[in-house]
Amino acid sequence: MEQKTVNCYCPVCKHRTHHEVLGVGNNVSPDEEYFYNETYRVVKCCGCDHVSFDLEVVEEGNVEYDQEGYETLVPVHTSYPVKENSVEPISSWEMPSLIQRAYKESVEALNNGSFLLASIGFRATVEALCIENGLDKGTLNTKINKLRDKGIITAADCERLHEARFMGNESAHQIEKPDRQHVLIVLEVINNILNNLYVIDKKFKDVIEYRFKDYAEFQALIEKGIDEHPKGAEGTIYMFLPEERKYRKTDLDKYEAELQQHIADGTFTKLSVLPKPKDSKYRQGYRVE
Repeated sequence: MEQKTVNCYCPVCKHRTHHEVLGVGNNVSPDEEYFYNETYRVVKCCGCDHVSFDLEVVEEGNVEYDQEGYETLVPVHTSYPVKENSVEPISSWEMPSLIQRAYKESVEALNNGSFLLASIGFRATVEALCIENGLDKGTLNTKINKLRDKGIITAADCERLHEARFMGNESAHQIEKPDRQHVLIVLEVINNILNNLYVIDKKFKDVIEYRFKDYAEFQALIEKGIDEHPKGAEGTIYMFLPEERKYRKTDLDKYEAELQQHIADGTFTKLSVLPKPKDSKYRQGYRVE
């Protein structure tokens, strides 16, 4: 009797569910000395209606033993295009393409069971992270330490990345295949760093306004604002800063005073300071030069 439903993994529900069988095909072993049977099914999830593909393999080498020692053939299911227990990579437009390429290919290798390639790939991901942060010289050991010294990663993440580097070295140089659990731990470390740098930071900026990190950031914003106005345009400092952003008055006063000093000594020539009456309660005015 043809099977109407099967229990297999649904890539949308993210767990095993009952599926309606839409179509079936079979391959049976032609070898009389070794038995296997492959059943190919097009299936539709009874929960979300997602249509996918299930391969069930029954072979004499995959058995379990009951308490009395009798063998039981255990069917193995594989779902396509997403495999059960697969790992979802982080997705963010903020992640640089060099990092994203190495990272996503490494996750794909992990999901395909290619743990040797995955461990080498995650080492390459760390290399890409260093390159994107201007660290392209020296050994990976040195570059990871510099990521810590520059405040890009924490001291704890630095130590964890060194462990990932050791595993990657063993895979690359000694062709030593790590087990899945070790690769998953390395992935967790890398995910934590990438989340902090390219996901959480972006969400934070979208919701909460940063204070000025330093004068260089303040001047960069001013210069960008100047480029949006014609020569001769006049206004206060607010005219050259993004309208949607909020600022601490103490920071603004501090960096505006530094800007005025650069204008006075001729090191900043894109603005000139407009005359201001001594008793004026309004902010200083500027002209675009």
